[in-house]
Amino acid sequence: MNKKRVKNIIFSFCILCGTLLICEVLYRNNFGYQNINIVMAMAIFIITAVTEGYIYGVSSAIIGVFTYDFLITSPRFGFSFTVNFPVTLIVLLLVVFTSSIITTSIKAQAEQARQKCQHAELLYSINRKLLSTRDLHTIIRYSMDYLKDELMHSVAFFEDIKPDGKLNPYFVYVKDDVGIEYFIKEEIFYFVRLAADKQKALGDKDYGYFLPIMTQNVIYGVFAFSFKEKDLSKKQRMFLELIAEQTAQAFRMYRLVAEQQETKVMMETEKVKNSFLRSISHDLRTPLTSIIGASSTLLEEGNKIPYEVQAKLAEGIQNDSQWLLNMIENILSITKVQNNGMVIDKSEEIVEEVIEGVILTFRKRFPNTKITVNQPDNVILLPIDIMLISQVLTNILENTQRHAGGQRSDVTIEVKEEDDFVRFLIADTGPGIDPKILPMLFNFTVTPENPYKDSTRNLGIGLSICKTIIRAHGGEIYANNRPEGGAQFMFTIPLCSEK
Repeated sequence: MNKKRVKNIIFSFCILCGTLLICEVLYRNNFGYQNINIVMAMAIFIITAVTEGYIYGVSSAIIGVFTYDFLITSPRFGFSFTVNFPVTLIVLLLVVFTSSIITTSIKAQAEQARQKCQHAELLYSINRKLLSTRDLHTIIRYSMDYLKDELMHSVAFFEDIKPDGKLNPYFVYVKDDVGIEYFIKEEIFYFVRLAADKQKALGDKDYGYFLPIMTQNVIYGVFAFSFKEKDLSKKQRMFLELIAEQTAQAFRMYRLVAEQQETKVMMETEKVKNSFLRSISHDLRTPLTSIIGASSTLLEEGNKIPYEVQAKLAEGIQNDSQWLLNMIENILSITKVQNNGMVIDKSEEIVEEVIEGVILTFRKRFPNTKITVNQPDNVILLPIDIMLISQVLTNILENTQRHAGGQRSDVTIEVKEEDDFVRFLIADTGPGIDPKILPMLFNFTVTPENPYKDSTRNLGIGLSICKTIIRAHGGEIYANNRPEGGAQFMFTIPLCSEK
């Protein structure tokens, strides 16, 4: 006997005992049989209204009538079985059935209202969680958790449904139900593909129930269960349809956002590419024009031009050609770093030797520049791509001279080992960097229309390549003006290759 039944029996017994006690008091004080009958009828009504089912009310009515006849009516403590006895019994039974119908209807309406309230709360919770999520795996996990808790069955979800081969489902396990091995059988794969192709729920007596997730004729996946459709209650079926609809809407929102982001990235990429091509064409055109002009002059007027002028023209051709070579190396560096997700080949290199190699190359072009190097006494081994880091140092050193404005610009290179990284600092004594250019210094999207662009050489391309290379090594690069005059560039590279 369950607790609910025991509770109903005890409640009925207590009400009957209390009612008979009240009837005895009314009888002793001569309040009349009419009042006693009303009290008995009210007691039966209360029992019928509070308990569930007819059995408690009917039993209480029969027991009450017999007890009332035995204790109250004459002769007391004996059964009279007068004409009033069946009439009283019939009246009380009518009270039982009438009150049962009324209370059953009220309880049913209250239960429907409660279920609707729960349904609305659940719908709000599901909507809020699923539609606010912008991560595909989180959407799937939320949906499967809801289904697991409500249906108390293991759930599998097939997202990437291929026409053939093995499928890899998401899976949530419920104790005492089937495991993942049930959902990776070829028979299950067949029904999953069939449900996706037909775009409707399928049930099989041997392999379970399969529900496609779709909206606007687009299939996003299939839920698979080990139970049959007939095992679902009406409430569970409604819940399953609700989850399927909300999951499909969440998938649709996710795909729309992903497409918007992809479109935005493509537009930004196209914009950057066009800006880059404009910058490249401008920077290539200037030295090429100088080379063509100087070489044409030498070819056409070579015999008439003094040797000193010929030497200066040849030197100009050499400098512009070297600058074009550096530009091409920068472009190749970008290609190398950005291919394959910025994977670069690192090896342990001695920092001192790297700097010496860069200075040796730099002095061939700028022999009169004074360069001071400050570095630790100990040997520093740094995991780097030596060609790319040499390119960074070369670009920065050349900028110190190219933008000196015709004045002398000495250079100091300082190397410091700090914690788990190495810091490089390159400072010059030139005029410094225009504060208006500083915010965009490492951004090669500076266009020819930009009023702060150098009229002969673009600051952005070479330095943006430096930023790309340093970021690919896991470091950072900065630039600012020194208080005492001149500019300084700083960049860091981690000592550990995994960082």
